[in-house]
Amino acid sequence: MEQVRRDKNEVEINLADVFQILISKWIYILLAGVLVALAVGLVTHFFIKKKYTASTSMYIYTTADQNQTGTISYSELNAADNLIKTYQVIVKSNSVLDTIAERFNAEHPEYAEWDIRSDSLLRSTSVSVPSGTKLIQVSVTTRDPKLSADIANTFAKYVPDQIVRITKAGGVEIVDYATVPNGPSSPNLTRNAVIGFAAGFVLVAVYFLLRAYLDTTIYTSEEVQKISRCPVIGTVPMIVASGEEAAQWEVTLREEIVNE
Repeated sequence: MEQVRRDKNEVEINLADVFQILISKWIYILLAGVLVALAVGLVTHFFIKKKYTASTSMYIYTTADQNQTGTISYSELNAADNLIKTYQVIVKSNSVLDTIAERFNAEHPEYAEWDIRSDSLLRSTSVSVPSGTKLIQVSVTTRDPKLSADIANTFAKYVPDQIVRITKAGGVEIVDYATVPNGPSSPNLTRNAVIGFAAGFVLVAVYFLLRAYLDTTIYTSEEVQKISRCPVIGTVPMIVASGEEAAQWEVTLREEIVNE
């Protein structure tokens, strides 16, 4: 029991030492976090290319009757769930991407320099299913906001027919067409700055802790007593003097040496 209590006290002392070290260096630690956050923010703003994401959403239905009557049964909902993953794969299939690239280049000659092809569409397009819905969301990310919106709307225009052509069942209804994004989707300046601040803060804090714990120099009588487990009988004070006071101490010390 005594050993357990001793170990517990040592942990508490160590934690107290850690806290004391961090408090004594808090200005440097905080300054490091701010400087790293500032550096990361500047790099993010000036050197990382901005990307813009535009999205269109589509509703999945399983029968033509459902689209005409506007009603849907429980079995049709289950069927739609089963079709969603199939539709996700179809949207990013080579045949569909080839069609989208061909139609986009024909309808938007102003983007000829971008060289939109199926492989570039594959890299810039993501297909997701919002949680708890029967929707498919097609998102396109490029370095131009209007280009992203135009490609996404090309998907919205031609994907429904392509899905029906391939599956020979069900269909897709457009819920929302893409709009030109107001701001970039990446990089996230705020998030990067926060991560930079945390990284700078932690790294400098760890540096001071390691420097303190790797330093084997004994500075206080308490450290002597802790290491040797022997009581300290007395200490010799350090005298710091300057000017006339220092000269007086020097004369007194010489007189004592001569008398001896």
